[in-house]
Amino acid sequence: MKDTRSLDADRRFEHAFAMHSDGRHAEAFALYETILASDPHHAPALHFSGLLLHQAGKTDDAIARIERSLAIDDRPADVWSNAALLYMAAGRADDAMRALEAALKREPTLGEAWLNLASLRLESDDPIGAEAAARRALSCGESPQAWFNLALALSAQGRALEALSALDRVEAGGAVAHDDAAVPGRRAQLLIALGRRDDARGVLDRALMHVDHPALRIERARLAEGRNDCAAALADYRAALAASTNAAANDETVLSELVFLKKRVADWKGLQELQSRFRDGVLSHANRSDDASALTPFSFLSDPSTRAEQRIAGEAWSRRWSAAASQPMREPKRLSEGRLRIGYLSADLHEHATGVLTVGLFEQHDRAAFEVFAYSTGPDDQSALRRRIVAAFDHFVDARGWSSDRLADAIRADGIDILVDLKGHTERAPTATMAARPAPIQVSYLGYPATMGASFIDYLIGDAIVTPLAHRDDYSETLVQLPGSYQINDDRRVIGATPDRKALGLPDEAFVYCCFNNVYKIGTSVFDAWMRILRDVPRGVLWLLTRADDDFTRNNLRREAMARGIDPARLVFADARPHTEYLALYRHADLLLDTWPYNAHTTASDALWVGCPVLTTIGDTFAGRVAASLLSAVGMLELIATGRERYIAMAVEIAFDRAGSRALRERLLASVRSSTLFDTAMTTRAIEAAYRAMADQYRSGKREPISIS
Repeated sequence: MKDTRSLDADRRFEHAFAMHSDGRHAEAFALYETILASDPHHAPALHFSGLLLHQAGKTDDAIARIERSLAIDDRPADVWSNAALLYMAAGRADDAMRALEAALKREPTLGEAWLNLASLRLESDDPIGAEAAARRALSCGESPQAWFNLALALSAQGRALEALSALDRVEAGGAVAHDDAAVPGRRAQLLIALGRRDDARGVLDRALMHVDHPALRIERARLAEGRNDCAAALADYRAALAASTNAAANDETVLSELVFLKKRVADWKGLQELQSRFRDGVLSHANRSDDASALTPFSFLSDPSTRAEQRIAGEAWSRRWSAAASQPMREPKRLSEGRLRIGYLSADLHEHATGVLTVGLFEQHDRAAFEVFAYSTGPDDQSALRRRIVAAFDHFVDARGWSSDRLADAIRADGIDILVDLKGHTERAPTATMAARPAPIQVSYLGYPATMGASFIDYLIGDAIVTPLAHRDDYSETLVQLPGSYQINDDRRVIGATPDRKALGLPDEAFVYCCFNNVYKIGTSVFDAWMRILRDVPRGVLWLLTRADDDFTRNNLRREAMARGIDPARLVFADARPHTEYLALYRHADLLLDTWPYNAHTTASDALWVGCPVLTTIGDTFAGRVAASLLSAVGMLELIATGRERYIAMAVEIAFDRAGSRALRERLLASVRSSTLFDTAMTTRAIEAAYRAMADQYRSGKREPISIS
């Protein structure tokens, strides 16, 4: 039997709750406080006063009260459900899921709780769990949001047709989360996944007739990019940026897309202003550990930026996976007693620059000391290189379409000791898998020439030129320095038959400057320098590489040349082609003119392999120091200019010194095959020595820079 004080508290609580229900919140809260002053263990007063504190913006205080309420009486399902909502508001997803599970254990028919649980499981990359929760929500009563969550869960599992059927039920039921873009946007993505790109465009066109939503324009712009309609893509990105109002999401996403596309197609009008806006956005995330950025750090590498700024960009971007990264690594934590198990994680294990560079490494690993695994998240292009890569591994896991959790679990089950991320912050990167910490030691190598700024990456492999120890403060990872150049190269690269010079559009007597880098690396500063070189070398031509159908980019570059007083006909364009044929182009090139602030990387080693000299400058960032590293490794230090003016002067001098130019090429051809840059076995042994050093440091419990001699 309750005592008189408890009965009085209960009567006053009924009165306070009635005021609460009538919207008289201040009076209700005052009475809740009076009740708690006399009875601090009154669970309902703690619960409902906590809800009012949350409404007043005092979420931490609210959580504390509801937790006290549950500590006194953990039976009411609605208290657990409300606790989950508060945890969600505080960004505590794991606590929210546990609270929802507790609520549903007590009352399995709470449809709203199942719905919230489905949303949280989607956010935590658990589509199977999200599907189960969404179906339970539907069993409690159909709603558009439940069908939409089911569609998202099915979509994340690659079940596109089922997801489309779920979206049909959404549209039959009404709006979803007050977002007119959510359903058509997801429908378009599913249609794209099914190869129905024209249908996807129709969905987006119809939706945009009713609501001019930035997310829909971004999706339509990406479709336009895919069909190489860059003018349409740029128009949609510009409109999306103008319509965007959410700086934390749409604004940063579309700014990233617009800046990178403009660089990719040499549309430089207004670019500098957008780049400044991008840089200001990056810097706004400095010293803020509570927010993530949608500004893509990869795009920043080809903008004027410092190492410190690139670290800020990487850290802010990596916080997108902070929840997964904050979880303790699951067992086992001990390293293998016998052979170290090395896992390579990439979406580029096919006819791609990464595949071209690394295949020899995979083949030449010491199988007595290392067991080598591949986790491929990209396509199988059926190429000879793909077949060679697959054959090079002890274990090749084709993980296309896998969720990050499934992939992380597979890596753990395989007992990987050292997991090497070959992607970094690039397109289709499996960063969420790395953030789940599936391996004791995690490494960034080759694919991303900067710091990832991620707590879940332990080491970055570089060398004394690209990552000197004096720069260590600008890297979140512990630096590893390989001897010579950090860049592994395949000494079995095959060069195709030499094509006809005239058929390529190259004049017989011209001095051929080339740059087969991606166009996004060619900024106005670089192009200004190149046009000055062509002005001073009347018989010179500049040979660039684009897709055969990319007239938009080619015309932009011709227009920029004309604006600088250079005949556009002196720009010669080569079509993209298979790798062996592309390599053969360098036999007609006299000098590769490098770019800054993002150098030629694989492109530079390709040129050197064929015997084409590379002229570069050395920058301040990893991306701007790679060509200097490569030239050092082939013994051609004289081709590293000390600055832009010297770079221009050297390019002109080499063109006028025909004998010197030939001698330069002959010396390169005579030494390149025996250089450390193309000694695949030597670089493989150095990388293996680095892996052993990492393992030793892990076992000793300390981590410090590693230099391999």
